[in-house]
Amino acid sequence: MAGLKFTGFGAAAGEVTVTNDGMKQYVDTNDAWIRRKTGIHQRHFAVKQTNCDLAVRACETALKNAKTDASEIDALIVCTATPDRTTPSVANEAAARLGMGERVLTMDLNGACSGFIYGCITANALLASHTCRKVLIAGSERLSQVINMKDRTTCILFGDGAGAAVAEYSEDGLFQSLSGLIYNDQALYCSRFNPALSMQGQEVYHFAVSKVPEATEAILKESNLTTDDIDWFVFHQANERIIDSAAHKLGLKKEKCFKNIAEYGNTSAASIALALGEMQEQNLLKPGQKIVCVGFGAGLTYGAMVTEL
Repeated sequence: MAGLKFTGFGAAAGEVTVTNDGMKQYVDTNDAWIRRKTGIHQRHFAVKQTNCDLAVRACETALKNAKTDASEIDALIVCTATPDRTTPSVANEAAARLGMGERVLTMDLNGACSGFIYGCITANALLASHTCRKVLIAGSERLSQVINMKDRTTCILFGDGAGAAVAEYSEDGLFQSLSGLIYNDQALYCSRFNPALSMQGQEVYHFAVSKVPEATEAILKESNLTTDDIDWFVFHQANERIIDSAAHKLGLKKEKCFKNIAEYGNTSAASIALALGEMQEQNLLKPGQKIVCVGFGAGLTYGAMVTEL
C-alpha cells in the first residue's frame, strides 16, 4: 500500500519546568490530587520562547534525524491552535529561519489536539499527488499564553512543547487515516479576542474514552490489521486515565502504549508528534514497526492514522 513514510522525528519543550507543587503558587491544588486525576507530574512553560522557537527546535532535530537538509523540504505544515500572531503564520517564519527555499509551501493548520493527525493527512495528500517530494509536519503549542492560571480545573493540565516529523512518499509505505467531528463548540473553548481556555472536563472525558477505542478499531479494520500487528499505540496525551481506559477496552498490553504525559502534560497538537520525537530519542522506534496514532480535542474533533516506519 503506497503512502506517506516517516523518516525522522524531533521534539522540544518549554524552557521552564513547573512541577505540580509549583502550581500551588497559582491555584489551590496539590501534587497527589493532580497525579491521581491526570497522571501529570510536571509540565513545561515557554516563558522566553515563542511558539515558532519551539517549532524550529523540533524541526531541526527531525531534519537531522531524517538526514535531510531544510532546502529539500517542499512543504512545511505547522499544526497549532496557539500561533504567535494571526498572520504571518508560524510556518512562514519557521521556514525562513530553517533556511527553506522560496518555493516552499507553508501553512498553519488548526485541528486543536487532533492537529498533528490532520497535518499528516494533508501531507499524505500532497505527497500522493506528487505535488511535494518531502513534507515537514510540526505540532507546536504555547498553551501557557491562553490558560487561566486561576482555573484549577484547566491550568494544571497544559504545557508548552513541539514535535516534528519528516515524511516522504513511498510505494512501499503504509498510511491509512480517518477523521471526524462531533460538533460541540463549548466543551473546549478559547476566544480569539479574550483568550482564556475553558473546558467542560467530564464531557471531554466521556467523548475521549468512547471515541479513542472506537477510532482505533475503525482504523485497524480499514487497514486489515489487528492489535497484534501493531508495535506502538500513541494516543493524544490528555489524561492518563483516558489512555489506560482505551488500552483496557482494546485489550492492549500497557507496554505497547507510549506515555509521556507525566513529563509534559497536555500539549494539544504537539502531543503525538512530541511523543514520537521522544520515542526516537529513546531508540524505541525501529524500521518495519507499525504505529497507530489517535488524536482528539476541541471541536470536538478526532483523527487516527496507522503507518509503518
